[in-house]
Amino acid sequence: MWGVLVAAVVVLHLAYLCYQMLGGLLALRDPHWLWPHLVAVGWGVVVVAMQWHCPLTLLEKSVSARSGATPYSGSFLDHYVFGTYLPDGSQPLVYGMHLVVILAVYALLARQWWQVRHHRLAHP
Repeated sequence: MWGVLVAAVVVLHLAYLCYQMLGGLLALRDPHWLWPHLVAVGWGVVVVAMQWHCPLTLLEKSVSARSGATPYSGSFLDHYVFGTYLPDGSQPLVYGMHLVVILAVYALLARQWWQVRHHRLAHP
């Protein structure tokens, strides 16, 4: 049972990272998604900038320890991504690309907002 919980936390963590990067696209359909996404992005920036431990990583390690396994050291991304799929030392590049994608999504949102606003002003 603990193994299933560990896997669920890993999937939740991956889903959160995907939402953090691309979730702003949901605001293209419904602007109410913008505020939760801004909170998710803000939280991620604070965690990385302050070098805090992510609560999802701590949860995964705690559940893993309860299952009898030895929790890994380091961060979620260090364990699952860096050194496995991407080389160690590429963290700044990956974090930067993550931020570039988020900013590109917000640029798209701003463009849509600008177009809608100008359309409404041109055609009252």
